[in-house]
Amino acid sequence: MVDGYGGYNYYSHKQRCWAHLIRDFKELAKNDKEIDNQFQRLLILYQELKILNIGPPNKQKILKAKNDLKDILTCLHTIKGAKKIGTLIKNGGEDWFTALYYKGVPLHNNHAEREIRSIVLLRKTRGCIRNWKGKRWIDIVMSVIHTWKLQGQNIFQNLRTTQT
Repeated sequence: MVDGYGGYNYYSHKQRCWAHLIRDFKELAKNDKEIDNQFQRLLILYQELKILNIGPPNKQKILKAKNDLKDILTCLHTIKGAKKIGTLIKNGGEDWFTALYYKGVPLHNNHAEREIRSIVLLRKTRGCIRNWKGKRWIDIVMSVIHTWKLQGQNIFQNLRTTQT
């Protein structure tokens, strides 16, 4: 589950966050009727995706959803002021639909964002991790620690075991 942050590019299977897309699109649509029309189409598409995400993959319906998003993107390209949201959609590519192929993968990362908020705040406020190497280290270590926590494992014991 990703929000477009470049650090995730080395993962082969990613699900782009629809909540981020909808939030950004909504903000842009406030002042432009043409963009709002496309935003309303996107909301309808998102409702259809939520239904598709419940059951097993349906290739025909997924293909239709992909074509609907491409059509929204085509319309956005003709609207002045919609370039940024169009680029966001285009850059997401197939990653907008990964969840439809894998059971249990959500269409948004709201839960994940709440879980890592403290890590992101730590990364932003600590000077020692403002370079790539430090950022990468904190991302990996905190991800492992948080995974142990979610699994109910003893973090201290796992850290001791890892060091030996």
